[in-house]
Amino acid sequence: MKNPEYEASGSEYMSEDETGYSEEQLDIDAEIQAGEWHSLRKSKTYQRRSRQWKIIATYKAISNRLNQLVSIYYKLVGANPKQGEKMLKELRHLRTLQEILLQCMVWEPKGDLRKEMVPEELWDLIK
Repeated sequence: MKNPEYEASGSEYMSEDETGYSEEQLDIDAEIQAGEWHSLRKSKTYQRRSRQWKIIATYKAISNRLNQLVSIYYKLVGANPKQGEKMLKELRHLRTLQEILLQCMVWEPKGDLRKEMVPEELWDLIK
């Protein structure tokens, strides 16, 4: 079943390839898969999406980044336990952002989401 909040309307696509997705959408999907959550807001397609879609996309990108870092963290700590402290701090930060985005997914449909409820680095992505 498709999520209408996550799907884009046809007017948001510039040109579509044979799969029905625009090149811009494919670029956003690649950034999400790569965990590049900071760079999502640079895309005009991303900017035109609903706030709910932005929350979901940012959550997915952060989740992917977390998975990448956890894999690296285990390798790093296995070799030298003291080197993992900085990465552990980043992992904790990303998990906190992930939790906040989950809350945003609850607040947004109810109309309860406000700027002061969200850290600025996330608000700039989902506003």
